[in-house]
Amino acid sequence: MTESKATLIFIPDISGFTEFVSNTEISHSRHIISELLEIIINSDITGMIVSEVEGDAVLCYNDDDPSLTDLINQCQHTFKNFHSHLRRYDTERICRCGACETASQLSLKFIIHAGQVEKIQIKDHEKLHGSDVILAHRLLKNSIADREYVLFTDNIQPDNDTLDPDAPDRLEIRHGKDSFDNLGEVSYSYISLRKLHTRLPDAPPVTFPELSQEKIKSESTIFASVDRVYENFISFEKRLEWNEDIKDIVMHGKGLNQTGTLHTCLVGPYTLDIESLGRLENKDQIVYGERLNEFKGLRDIISIYTFEKKGDRTVVRVEVDFKIKSFFGRIMKSTVRKMLQKQTEDGLNKLKKVSEENAG
Repeated sequence: MTESKATLIFIPDISGFTEFVSNTEISHSRHIISELLEIIINSDITGMIVSEVEGDAVLCYNDDDPSLTDLINQCQHTFKNFHSHLRRYDTERICRCGACETASQLSLKFIIHAGQVEKIQIKDHEKLHGSDVILAHRLLKNSIADREYVLFTDNIQPDNDTLDPDAPDRLEIRHGKDSFDNLGEVSYSYISLRKLHTRLPDAPPVTFPELSQEKIKSESTIFASVDRVYENFISFEKRLEWNEDIKDIVMHGKGLNQTGTLHTCLVGPYTLDIESLGRLENKDQIVYGERLNEFKGLRDIISIYTFEKKGDRTVVRVEVDFKIKSFFGRIMKSTVRKMLQKQTEDGLNKLKKVSEENAG
């Protein structure tokens, strides 16, 4: 154990997820939090050292005594990266489970405190101990009404000169205090970060390619809710259960399915690399698109699925467009159309069957 010394303690903390009960929501919430924690860690610009990842928070420290200006810039930089990712995710997500739908409501706050700590070396990490570490963690539960802020304890005193006086939405320093068991009353200063939302860039919109006049069309009315039908279709796990032609679906990378991501479908002897084009939604319908870049003599096979709510029923419309990449393929165009038409209709029939079986 090393000697204690004055150390800056820095804790970014994510909050806002409610409790989820389904396996999908638990799995997806873990993915989302994991991505956001990586963004927080990768946003460091002041030389913070990560001691521990604690659930939805990161315990960091710094022995180099960064300036208040640097610390505030660090928090703003991390905040912008965090919420810019969530804005893109809210636009680009494919899944509609509770975790994915409420991810944009997640919030981020920062606790900054300086004090005496003890460091214990455990392999490649230094674990922090001491009453000041306990105090920093206790301050995560305080009486501040804002959900997103930077809290400074009284041994780190920000002043208005620390903040950008020329910013039109200038941040303001406020003051508060709370009492904690065995620690007594603790005074602090804090800066609300709500105004920073106005500085965030808008996420790019989702768009689908324009299909040709020769596109294939299929339609099916399914006696089940649009939520159930869409979930049965979009969930890779469920799709494997009702479509026996698909042997496996492998997601590229470690993230969730969203606009621009790739997944590989193993169908019989074929390996199909499919790109998710995105999802658009209003109160009555959901539109989802995907692209198979190349298959035999075909390229750019684009499928657009529309799930429209009709009372307690769902009307599913599928439009499929494709391009021929060889002279031989052009000769076989009629045969290819019939093959794709049959595959599309077979898939709709299977989706109808599983959705109606589970609707009761």
